[in-house]
Amino acid sequence: MRDLIWHSKLPVSVASGLLMAFAWYPHGLPFLMFIAFIPLLFLSDASISEGKKNAFGRGILLFYPAFLTFNLITTYWIAYCTVYGAIAAVVLNALLQTVVFALWHSCKKCSKNRLLQAILLVSSWIAFEYLHQNWDLTWPWLSLGNVFATTPKIVQWYSLTGAAGGTLWVLLCNLILHRIICLCVDRAGKRRVIVNSALLLLAIATPIIVSLAMLPSAMRGVDTSTPVDAVVVQQNTDPWTEEYSLTNVQEIDRLLSLAVPLVKPSTSLVVTPESSVAHGISVDNLRNGDFLPEDTRYSGFARFDSVVKNCPNLNFILGLSTFVVSDKKMSPSATKMASDVFVESYNTAGFYNSNGLESVYHKSRLVPGVEKMPFPRIFGFLGDILIELGGSNSSLGVDTVQRVFTFEADGKRVGVGTAICYESVYGELVGRFVTNGANVIAVITNDSWWKDSQGHRQHFEMARLRAIETRRYVLRAANGGFSGVVDPLGNVLEKTGYDQRTAFATRVYAQNGETFYVRHGDYIARIAAIIAVLGLTASAITALTGVFKRRRK
Repeated sequence: MRDLIWHSKLPVSVASGLLMAFAWYPHGLPFLMFIAFIPLLFLSDASISEGKKNAFGRGILLFYPAFLTFNLITTYWIAYCTVYGAIAAVVLNALLQTVVFALWHSCKKCSKNRLLQAILLVSSWIAFEYLHQNWDLTWPWLSLGNVFATTPKIVQWYSLTGAAGGTLWVLLCNLILHRIICLCVDRAGKRRVIVNSALLLLAIATPIIVSLAMLPSAMRGVDTSTPVDAVVVQQNTDPWTEEYSLTNVQEIDRLLSLAVPLVKPSTSLVVTPESSVAHGISVDNLRNGDFLPEDTRYSGFARFDSVVKNCPNLNFILGLSTFVVSDKKMSPSATKMASDVFVESYNTAGFYNSNGLESVYHKSRLVPGVEKMPFPRIFGFLGDILIELGGSNSSLGVDTVQRVFTFEADGKRVGVGTAICYESVYGELVGRFVTNGANVIAVITNDSWWKDSQGHRQHFEMARLRAIETRRYVLRAANGGFSGVVDPLGNVLEKTGYDQRTAFATRVYAQNGETFYVRHGDYIARIAAIIAVLGLTASAITALTGVFKRRRK
């Protein structure tokens, strides 16, 4: 069997990538992920048995087709926005995943203990996913734990572990099943096969049983004492032909024409998409009224004033493009415009009510290459290329804290945390909104850049995981779809169609308390990182010791 696998290296590797891709949502079968790594594990075994040198380099060649296939099928849609960006994302992310697997593969020679090998693979992969959330090339879209977004009933325990728990589940099941197949091929005896089969059944069934057992108490735990009546707007502005040709006044008229007919006396919140008011505004100028009346970047806000004058308890969450002007460089992302004049631009969620622009939250997790120059000291020379890709040769500014907007609903104070677009992929970041007082989560996004592809569908499903992790209702406003509402158990209560100009009224409920995951964040990933560092260090020492011994001989 190992010889057959070794002589069919490329098809076997690609088969692994296809299994991963077919497991992925929105149309996938998530349980395929429990077997998706098995072809790679057998390729690793076959390669090690060959006994050739440079295991890491050989591992790159063996495993890269799998991860390239996986990334290509699941994230090809980036090309609708930028072909070069899609190539970079697919090629580089596949390479990073391959490096992790090849590094583990090369460490297998240092220890024949299968348990230690398994621990090193699991810890290294989870540590990689954590790193991938916290560096300049961040792209955690394909973290393995996200694969269960469409099956929330079986992952209610994400409120304890976050998506990293799902990654652990996937890898553990693959490793046990691989071991069972090896025992059967080697005819190691029925007892060992039965024991490992029982272990596999336990590994698959236990999280599902725990999740189903958690459902009744989770349902009872949903607090309905503080209703929040909201309107979610999907304004459907074409980002390619309209977003920057329409004035802010025209954009505001469009979203108000959708929202105002649905506003009732009890309505306290209107949520609009990312970049719903697209042209850059100065936060200070808007707050101070320091602008010319005919300036269409600002004059449209008088429309909001007229609405909130008649509805004094109404609050708008607006997707804004903002900037701040200063006489000093506020951060590395600030751009010098003239002598002693620096401008910093932001992707912003603005909280607008009868007090005007009461508060703002600036997006803090930026899209590499489009909103942020990754490693600017190294890649600064790529500035002109990034502009051609629709990005910037510098970075947007970021907020240092997940700010929460507060308002009154049903006579009680309510906090809403607003994740902007890409931020909804980050479980720990969304959890910080809750830590800072969010009783409801809003997600504002513009997924229309990707057209009607898997991209916006995948992004919508991730809101279901964030709802489970935080036990909060999620109000999702997307420019062109899907917009919707998700309850604290991950169930979709409302969902619009794609390419619709629409709005809907809904009622959600403010939730209190913090889940274990919100309190402790990605603790599984941090523990895994420590184990991975120790394991890789021990493997390196063992390898070096072996080299010295061979040289002495």
